[in-house]
Amino acid sequence: MRLAAVPVALAAVVAMTGCSKADSGGGGSAGGEGVAADATIEEYRAAFEDVDPIDLNFQVASPNPEAHASLRDREFAESLEEWSGGKITVNIHYAGSVAAPTEVPAALTDGRLDMAHYYTTYEPQEMPGFVDMTTSMVQAPSTPLVGEIVSHAALQEVSFNTPEIMEEFTSRGMHVINPANPNGNISMVCADERSTPADFEGAQIRGNAASHKVQVEALGGTITSVELAEGYEAFQRGILDCSLQSPATALAVGWLEVAPHVYFPQEQSFAPGPGSLVAGAKWEQLPLVAQQLIFDRQREYTSAEFFNALESVRETSDAASAAGGSAQYLDAESEVALTSANEGLVKGLEESENLDGAALNTAVKESIDKWTGISEELGYTDEGGFEDFASWYKGSEDFEDREYLQAISDRMFDEIILPHRPS
Repeated sequence: MRLAAVPVALAAVVAMTGCSKADSGGGGSAGGEGVAADATIEEYRAAFEDVDPIDLNFQVASPNPEAHASLRDREFAESLEEWSGGKITVNIHYAGSVAAPTEVPAALTDGRLDMAHYYTTYEPQEMPGFVDMTTSMVQAPSTPLVGEIVSHAALQEVSFNTPEIMEEFTSRGMHVINPANPNGNISMVCADERSTPADFEGAQIRGNAASHKVQVEALGGTITSVELAEGYEAFQRGILDCSLQSPATALAVGWLEVAPHVYFPQEQSFAPGPGSLVAGAKWEQLPLVAQQLIFDRQREYTSAEFFNALESVRETSDAASAAGGSAQYLDAESEVALTSANEGLVKGLEESENLDGAALNTAVKESIDKWTGISEELGYTDEGGFEDFASWYKGSEDFEDREYLQAISDRMFDEIILPHRPS
């Protein structure tokens, strides 16, 4: 695997994705024989013997090659090479080195990129149905473990099952394999401690989803759109007071050094700002077996994504403390304000011009309930909060040991992703 130089700009994550169903990504393949969904590595290598070498350019999410998100994407790339017997070569490009976040669809169409993790919520005008879905996701719980699992599952399930959302991808030349990777539930990091609603009054708060404006204003702050790559300096210069993003993102870009006060909602959720795993024009040129391999490796990609999100929560508390801050919950009055804002956001979706908002809210609620039950069935429970997460979380700190996360990853693959596998 060849690794490109790490750029300084923040970025569009890219990952290859695609779908065989007309309502789930569309597109055909260059043909050839496929393999069963449970094919072994030996069976895959045998199927690739007569396949010409394939070279893929893959832009990933993080600007930091050692970040958890990079481990996830690097493992995915390496596994494509390994399982294809070396017939697939993946060239990794880090955050924004080929295309800026909003340029990813064009780069996938014109061939600069073949695979990408597209920051879908960065373009609300082009992806309005998807953004509506992320807004409806404020119905999800904001707990460290179950909330994380439920958010991942519901985002993916509802995306795949909503034709208007899938059409937003296909109409722009993107082929979906994994429609939503939230990279972790959203937290707020602040340069100074903010323990009462008065502390948020007038604060400049960065958001990355359209609904964040409503949530920030409900807290008394003012929304700002500082670019991720400029955030560290903005905190240093006092231009930025707080920012909404996943703990994984805050860690990857080093923000806890300058914004070590981390806040999580206790009963509510900040709206997620997930990206999507997508492929471009080259997808239809790939033989069927290559498309299937990219799809089938999503089983491990999901467990790696969970590791990324959950290990970042574990590390956030330590990093915040080391920088003179802490991980804690929003104060009770701010929680009440956020609750009111979220109720208004969900209610407002009923008037959406992009899709049937009432049906969307129902689908999101049903998916949240379904995956909450599945999480409990598989033994995943919240035994504490964010502040003491490291003391009760049972997962390993070793990226190579994701056994604890594999049961839920397998269930999500089987129920959400597998039905859309190319065939």
